[in-house]
Amino acid sequence: MDTWKFIAGLGLFLYGMTVMERVLKNLSGRSFKLFLRKYTQSLPKAIVGGALITGLVQSSSVVSLLVLAFVEAGTITFRNALGVILGSNVGTTLTSWIVATIGFKLDIESYSLPIVGISAIAMFFSSDQKSIYNIFRLCFSFGILFLGLAFMKGSAESFVSDIDLMTYSRYGTWIFVLIGFAVTVLIQASSATVAITLTALYTGAINFPMAAAVVIGSELGTTIKVVMAGLGGTADKKRVAWGNFTFNFVTCVVVFVFLPWLITFIRDVVNIKDPLIGLVFLQTTMNLLSILLFVPFINVFANWLSRRFADTAEDKASFIGANLPVVPELAVDAMLHEGNNLLKKTLEFLERLLQLNDRNAERRFLGGLSKPSDTVNTIYSKLKQTEGSILEYYTRLQTSELNKEQYNQLNQYITTTRYCIRAAKAMKDIHHNLKDFQATANDTLHMQYQDLQKDWMEFDSMFQSLMRMEDSKRLFEELTLLMRRAFHNHQRSSGEILEALHKKALHELEVSTLMNVHHEVLSVKKSLLRALAHLRLNPAQSDEFEFLPES
Repeated sequence: MDTWKFIAGLGLFLYGMTVMERVLKNLSGRSFKLFLRKYTQSLPKAIVGGALITGLVQSSSVVSLLVLAFVEAGTITFRNALGVILGSNVGTTLTSWIVATIGFKLDIESYSLPIVGISAIAMFFSSDQKSIYNIFRLCFSFGILFLGLAFMKGSAESFVSDIDLMTYSRYGTWIFVLIGFAVTVLIQASSATVAITLTALYTGAINFPMAAAVVIGSELGTTIKVVMAGLGGTADKKRVAWGNFTFNFVTCVVVFVFLPWLITFIRDVVNIKDPLIGLVFLQTTMNLLSILLFVPFINVFANWLSRRFADTAEDKASFIGANLPVVPELAVDAMLHEGNNLLKKTLEFLERLLQLNDRNAERRFLGGLSKPSDTVNTIYSKLKQTEGSILEYYTRLQTSELNKEQYNQLNQYITTTRYCIRAAKAMKDIHHNLKDFQATANDTLHMQYQDLQKDWMEFDSMFQSLMRMEDSKRLFEELTLLMRRAFHNHQRSSGEILEALHKKALHELEVSTLMNVHHEVLSVKKSLLRALAHLRLNPAQSDEFEFLPES
């Protein structure tokens, strides 16, 4: 009976923690993400921000996964993300302090039952009022969490006697490190592992050194979820995930080696006689020690991670990874980065089709998207794959709670993606014609090809300058001027081609082909300009530009 009561208590504790994490994220909403983004501009801010946010949400794993999402979206650098991770490890110990100071000092069951009952009833009657509902749901989560702890505390003595943890002491203290690691990996919550350990220590099932070893193992076990989340991401995402693991692994080894001296320090120097408070103090000290160990060498460590997880062609081809969490605020940033990235790759693809890459010899082929040996069709397929990954991610976002502004922004970035691929396809379709013009023996036809190259180089130069423009009003005006210039140049070229036909310098088939090529080039320019408009202008401006008169 007591065994099942302990298991039920653990289940209630985990459920309470899960509900509390979700509610706190909902209550903080956009401000939570904006706060974390603000506090990632420097390493000291990142550490403090990580500690404060984790103290609020009470889950270092949640914050770590959110940081991975920021890194994946290109919003923060992985170096500052490492600082957030260090801070979050300190912030997560707040739960342990609450459990140790309140959970074992009061008759928490007598307090938690009224909280659970009243908040559950209040949730039922306030389901239509989201903010009030979330406040009562938060109270409910705290009540459930402490009710679970009360069940664990009440049944622990009988439950742990059945297991007899003391028998494992003959293997040495290190076996308890493995136990702490295994339990945390299994239940994916270091706070729950610490709560179980505090319960065992409170009932005398284990002594302080054993409990300390379990806590050491739990600190390492909590990193596994983040490592798993980073396996399929970009290089920066892998760096952050494995950086988190390295922080905790090194710290755990150091603390385990010096554990006897640390225990003496806590008992005799700090003079903490209460073993429960002493254990939580040890956990906090471990994470503060991690900061002291790594901050002085953070640049060296970051450089090592950069070499260990180098960027691949796939990383450079797309910011969006399969494991990016569906967080609306991050999604907007990720899609903006991806739209800008795809637009650059499309421009470079068009340069290659027009044989213009030689003028940028120092530029790597398509920024890592392709190799020099890749065919046009191969590169185009990679562009299409990037489009597919964007659309797949966009589809996943439809299940999240997007506000109107976020929904409109994401739709604009999707439109940018479609225009980029439309431009790439239009130029690819006339690639064989361009190759014929380049190799032709007809001087007039060859000159037309050279004029087309020159015209594109001028367009590309102007377009690149527009991509760097920040003022949206001025950008709209310049886009409009460049669009009209594109139509004017097209009309001029058409006139020259007809004049060449009149003078018998070109025959009818050559003129037809040339006219088609120039029409497709104009279509490419229109698609690129509209892609940039949807990427950088507000919805009203981009809609106006979409239906701009062709004159």
